[in-house]
Amino acid sequence: MAAQQKRLLTAAKSKLTKLEPSELSHRLRTTPATWSDLPLPTRQHLYTLLPAPRPGEAAHDVDVNPLMTGYRTYIEEELGEWHADVKGGLEAKKWRQQALEAGRVRGEGGWEEWRDVARAEYWGQREVGAGGKGGGGELGGEVGEEREADVVVVGGGLEEGGSVESGGVQ
Repeated sequence: MAAQQKRLLTAAKSKLTKLEPSELSHRLRTTPATWSDLPLPTRQHLYTLLPAPRPGEAAHDVDVNPLMTGYRTYIEEELGEWHADVKGGLEAKKWRQQALEAGRVRGEGGWEEWRDVARAEYWGQREVGAGGKGGGGELGGEVGEEREADVVVVGGGLEEGGSVESGGVQ
């Protein structure tokens, strides 16, 4: 891919980011040359990225712009996500390198300790309240502290202090 094309597709301030995704889709649909000028292998490859036709549906026709088919809605949704990624700098070389490095570190277990601590803090706070010291949370009290359960009787029939077998709650 030529440097100018690459910049157009990946730079956060490229001319493509100045267009709204709906306008970009409209231009791709209404300018026949945008599809027909692509080499046949490229059109074939782009169709392989779409879901296979369902049983009973016609096979993909590489001479038909996919934006003129039932796939238009899905393509426009992905186009919008790509547009947001480009504008946000997520297609830039530096960001991609950082993402690859983060994936490598995560694969080697570099984030497991942090994840475990974050999970414990989150679930601990939910149990004992926002401050982490009880008295305002769903269950209240200190972590590990036993509390008597409140008994709610719905429709009668359960007696406080009875056993499950006898119809009550201990």
